[in-house]
Amino acid sequence: MSDNLLRIGTSAVLASNTLLNTTSNNIANINTPGYVRQRTEFESQILGLGVGKGTTERLVSEFTLKQMRRDTSNFTYAEAYVSEANRVDSLFSNPANSIATGINDLFRQVQIANNEPATLANRQLIIGSSQALLDKFDTLSSLVLDQESFVNQQMEIYVDETNGYIKQIASLNKEIASYGTGSSRPIPLDLLDKRDKAILDLSEMVEINTLDAANGEKLVFMTTGQAIVVEQGNFNLMALRGDPDPSRRELQLELSARSSITRDVNVKEVGGKIGGLIAFREEVLDPTQNRLGQLALSMADAFNSQNRLGMNLNGELGGDIFRLPAANGLALSSNTGTAVVSSVIEPGKGTQLPPNDFLVTVTAADEITVQALDVKGNVITGSDKVISGLTFPATINSDDVASDDLFGLQITIDGAPAVNDQFILKPLATASRTINMATTRPEDIALASPVRTEFNVSNLGNAQIEGLAVTDTTPATAPDYGFEASAGLVNGPWQMTYVGGDTFEIVDNLGNPVATAAFGSGQYQNIFEQAGVDVGFDFSVTGVPSIGDTFSIAYNAGGFNDNRNGLAMAALQTADTTRLNALSTSTGVNSVSFNKSYGEMVSLIGERTNQARNSEQASQALLEQTTAWYESLSGVSLDEEAANLVRFQQTYAAASKIISTSQTVFDTLLAAVR
Repeated sequence: MSDNLLRIGTSAVLASNTLLNTTSNNIANINTPGYVRQRTEFESQILGLGVGKGTTERLVSEFTLKQMRRDTSNFTYAEAYVSEANRVDSLFSNPANSIATGINDLFRQVQIANNEPATLANRQLIIGSSQALLDKFDTLSSLVLDQESFVNQQMEIYVDETNGYIKQIASLNKEIASYGTGSSRPIPLDLLDKRDKAILDLSEMVEINTLDAANGEKLVFMTTGQAIVVEQGNFNLMALRGDPDPSRRELQLELSARSSITRDVNVKEVGGKIGGLIAFREEVLDPTQNRLGQLALSMADAFNSQNRLGMNLNGELGGDIFRLPAANGLALSSNTGTAVVSSVIEPGKGTQLPPNDFLVTVTAADEITVQALDVKGNVITGSDKVISGLTFPATINSDDVASDDLFGLQITIDGAPAVNDQFILKPLATASRTINMATTRPEDIALASPVRTEFNVSNLGNAQIEGLAVTDTTPATAPDYGFEASAGLVNGPWQMTYVGGDTFEIVDNLGNPVATAAFGSGQYQNIFEQAGVDVGFDFSVTGVPSIGDTFSIAYNAGGFNDNRNGLAMAALQTADTTRLNALSTSTGVNSVSFNKSYGEMVSLIGERTNQARNSEQASQALLEQTTAWYESLSGVSLDEEAANLVRFQQTYAAASKIISTSQTVFDTLLAAVR
């Protein structure tokens, strides 16, 4: 009997000691990151002979752990997005950086110059305001570029951290698998804690899923399906590369054993901090930079186009105020041809330029297709522009497209492209930093119209010329008539005579016919259009002319106090000159003014930043709830462990009494037989 008591007491003391050790270990590791609370459970011995085998295990719910990893990825995604978006939002919400202020100031100077068009100082103010506006574009675009560089640097840091976690998980997997799955060599619980902590840290970087392998390893997969930790301690590493744009870092996976074997990663579903950075770049940075470039190019082209339609202070046809940059195409690494692609804005087509990048594909030996890309780099359905019958090298513009719309681009292809070669065009990415002033001379501001019309005072009718509109001052617009290279009309001035029968005849100063316009009624609208002649300008006649009434059409030499072209330039402020999207429709609005375009860009930044803040708050609340749920089971509670410590101490003392009682019984038996 005493033998049984001794056995029972000994097992009870050992069991209580193990429980005390487990509780003490929990208390000691309360501040250890990743530590999971442990619990020891015992089996009773058969025939009531004490405590049997004990097993120490971790108190963890795999479901809750997976939920916490997912919520961690969602929170770090939103946190990284908001952290970067706040910088851009504060940048564009600062009135000192406002492009709208610069645009309004430029048009205010145009209005002042229109009041006194012959004053040189007023024209100088236009030059100064133009340069100040370009400086604002340059400042904002450079700051956005700095943010892009910072995102690339952050991605490199995050990728290095991610690879560190991947290697750590693979190493722990290998060590855990070496213990096997039997009871002879139990896996040290601290290894499981370290692995779970490493997996949780990895979930901060990218969103992941896990599977349990038969040998005790954890297999880790990205939500996009790619495996990053597989069996036998093998793993894939993340790497960055840019194809075709080296400044735009993208993700790919490299096999650890052979880095030459790579797999692309679908960056749209990465999640975590890396996913947040990528989403911020695609949804805020790239659209902002493109819209800045679009606004700068469309505004500069509109001013250039209108200035070319006027006469400057030297009495010459107006030229460009701004110098627009060219953009080199980026060739994909898979290209086999030797072609080089570049683009510029086709003069006068800035209104057709959408806020997009473009994909140029050589679809046949004599054909290319130009497609607009969305913010994620996907082709916008319905944006295809097919140009056939080409001979390379070639220069393509809107005249080569049936719709007369090549997104405002003039594309040059040099060299010999191969079929299926592709190029990315980014005409907007650096445009707002690289536009320069084409002139700094105030005399070059063309406020006057280059054409003036006068009626003969001896005319018997009351007809007047009205609505003179200049549309093209390019020399030799018409085969024989139009504007001369620098100033004047070809063989001008011209004379228009009403010959009766609702018909007007126009001859040059040599008596050669320029145009004959016959109308079927007394409505004399657009004389040259009716005559089927394009001389770069047109006008209408109002009133009732008499046969023989004449009108002169001459170059506006000496008309320096004229501000008709300046008024047209001022009207650009409210004109719809900036295209909203690459898909034009017959109905609906697809273009807005400069200020409205800038306002929509700022609103887009604010809206997406605010949405990200709300998402961050929601994901943080959800993560806190999940963490509390996880900690309720796996976290160490000092109150609970202190109570267990007292309880196990008491059971230890009681078990010691059993051994003491066994000793007393044994001594009594010995005394009885003496």
